[in-house]
Amino acid sequence: MVCVRRVAPVLLLVMALPAFAATTAKPKQSTHPPRDLHRVGDHWTAYNPPDPSAFAPGSKIYTIKAGDTLWALAQQFYKNAYLWPQLWETNTWITDAHWIYPGDTLLVEGETTASATVPTTTSATTANTSATEQQPQQPSSGLAVATTTPQQAPIPLATEADLYCYGYIGDPNESMPNHVDSYEDADIFYHPRVLEQTDAGSLGDLLYVVGGTSTGIVAGETYLVVEKGDLIHHPRSGHLIGREYKYIGQIRILCADETHSRAIVTQSCHEIPRGAALKPMPQLAIPIARVPEIPGFCDAPSGKQSGTIVAAQGFQLGTAGIGELVQIDLGKDDQLQPGDFLTVSRESPEPGHPRQVLGEIGILTTDAHTSTARIVSMRRNMSIGDKVEVR
Repeated sequence: MVCVRRVAPVLLLVMALPAFAATTAKPKQSTHPPRDLHRVGDHWTAYNPPDPSAFAPGSKIYTIKAGDTLWALAQQFYKNAYLWPQLWETNTWITDAHWIYPGDTLLVEGETTASATVPTTTSATTANTSATEQQPQQPSSGLAVATTTPQQAPIPLATEADLYCYGYIGDPNESMPNHVDSYEDADIFYHPRVLEQTDAGSLGDLLYVVGGTSTGIVAGETYLVVEKGDLIHHPRSGHLIGREYKYIGQIRILCADETHSRAIVTQSCHEIPRGAALKPMPQLAIPIARVPEIPGFCDAPSGKQSGTIVAAQGFQLGTAGIGELVQIDLGKDDQLQPGDFLTVSRESPEPGHPRQVLGEIGILTTDAHTSTARIVSMRRNMSIGDKVEVR
């Protein structure tokens, strides 16, 4: 099997459970705690932590205490909580950054010796091999295969533009009572000899908004500008999945009364038309993760939750390639969370042949039953209607 080391999204805090482990700030999106605990010294852990005596002279180490999180410890030691992946990378024996255990020793600065770990037979140790290995495994089919565990640093799965200039599939009738009314600068926005204001604006433009304090507008807050798109139907069954909503920019409210507001465009993905709706600015996270290898030719399906690609970014040519964004019909209510990976496949055109594995996608954001994902690796182009399966 391929070992995938996943961490919490960059912008999500990591909080500690009161008993002994740490999980993400949103419990519904946390990973399941490791089950194979074993005793090391005077405490229980899921990992194979270094022996404190094995650190190189001058190394700075820290013993985890109840309530600690990688987020808080990065702030303590590096003066920047967002550098917690650096702390995690320094301690490669932690195979799931959602969970840390009081009594385990963290290396903050310095090095460990080659024999600095405590022997154990738990699966966590097996999943965190220090070098690339090839070893035979026995899949459910009974066929022995060789698997390779890649060693690569975690990488961001998205950019800010991927999150705030793309969109989502939501309720076809989602309520968004506030919308762009018109633009302020008549000298610029009136065409010569045409007494008609243009229908769109961009970065730095001042505008009027229909909607004020009575509809939830707050002066000083930033709002996403949303354009309603087409209805999305399942490519196979034809049933309605939802409506596509496109993020086209951001505005900051300068002042507001009960029914109207004035604002400035602070981010422009596309021209912002009159009538575009406003949505409270979500705090979306950029997941950091190790991208898994594409399943091998002999690997069987995982048998986990499966779904379908139902929409894709820039789909004019009918296929999507690496780096592009896709929408799938699985979401947080299906136990999917940012940082998860899914294998993309389609049925073989040859009857009786195994599936054709196309590549991997990484989840960026989730809604109830839909998610936005990025194509992170591939063997061949993907299409709407291709199957996805949780790793």
